[in-house]
Amino acid sequence: MNVRKSFFLLLIGCASYFFVDQQVAMLVSPYAKAYRMIFKGCTLLIFPPLYLALSAGGFVITRLKKSRWSLPFFEILVAQCLSIAFVRIFKIIIGRARPDIFLKKGVYGFYGFEWDHHFHSFPSGHSMAAFTLASSLALLFPRFRIYFFSVAALLTTSRIFLLGHFASDIIGTAAISLVIASGVHHFINSITRSPLYETA
Repeated sequence: MNVRKSFFLLLIGCASYFFVDQQVAMLVSPYAKAYRMIFKGCTLLIFPPLYLALSAGGFVITRLKKSRWSLPFFEILVAQCLSIAFVRIFKIIIGRARPDIFLKKGVYGFYGFEWDHHFHSFPSGHSMAAFTLASSLALLFPRFRIYFFSVAALLTTSRIFLLGHFASDIIGTAAISLVIASGVHHFINSITRSPLYETA
C-alpha cells in the first residue's frame, strides 16, 4: 500500500516539476526575505542531525532501562540513518539546481554529479528527516498518521519559502521517505514480531 502511495506522490512530483515549480518559486520569492526568520524557525525544527540525535538518545536511554520502547526508537534511528545516507549520496549524483540559481540565472533542471551546494536541491535533507520521522511514527501509531504527516508537510513548506527547494523536491522526497520508513518497519517487524508492533 505504501508503495502505491509513494508512486502516486512521485507522479505528482513529476507534474510539479513540469508545471508548478518555476511558477511557485517566482511567486514566493518576494516573501523569502520578508518572513525569513519565521521560515528559518520552521526549518530548524526539521534539522536532520537533531532528529538523528533525538532518536539515538531515545534508543540509548530506553535500551539502558530495558524498556519495550527501545525497539521503536531503534526503528526510527535506522530509518533516519538510511535517509541521511540516501540524501548525501543522491544530492551529488542527481545534481538538481536550486530555486535561487533558477531565479538569479535561469538555471533549471538536473545536471548530475555536482559538488556545488547550489545544485543539491533534490532530495531535500530537511524534508527527508521530517517525512521519514512522520512515516515511522505513522507506522507505529497509525491512528495519528494524519497529524504526523500534516506537521511534516507544514514544516517542510518552509524550505520552499526559503528558496532552498522546489515543490517537486519536497513531494519526491516525501515519497522516498515513505519507502525507506516502511522498509525498515516491515524488516524489523518480520524479525522481532514484537507485541508492540502487532498492537500499534
